[in-house]
Amino acid sequence: MDCIRILWSVAVGLLLVSWRPTMFAASPTCDTVQNILAPCAGFLTGQEPSKACCTGVNNLNNSRKTKADRVAVCNCIKELTKSIAYDPKRMPLLSTKCGVKPDFPAVDKNLDCSKLPV
Repeated sequence: MDCIRILWSVAVGLLLVSWRPTMFAASPTCDTVQNILAPCAGFLTGQEPSKACCTGVNNLNNSRKTKADRVAVCNCIKELTKSIAYDPKRMPLLSTKCGVKPDFPAVDKNLDCSKLPV
C-alpha cells in the first residue's frame, strides 16, 4: 500500500512540475484580435502608430506563441481587413515602429496564413 501511495505521489508531482498554464490556452479569438488592433486602424491607412496601437501589437505578439496561434491571428487580420482600404505593406511596419519581434506579415487577401514561417 505504501508503494502505491509513493508512486501516486511521484506521478502527481511530475504532472505538477511539467504542467504549464499556457499548455491549454486557446488561440486568440477574432474579437480579441479586433479589439487589440482597433487603435492601429489609422496606422494601416497612413498615420503613425499610437501608444495604444503599439501596446496592443505587443500584447498580440505575446499571444502568438505557436504556429497555430500565428495562423489564427493572421486569418483574423485577413477577415478584419476585408472591409477597410489599407496598404498591406504597412502591416510589417507595425513590428518596426512598435519594437516587436517576430515581424507581422504583410497580410492581404491572397496570403495563405497556413504557410507562415514557424
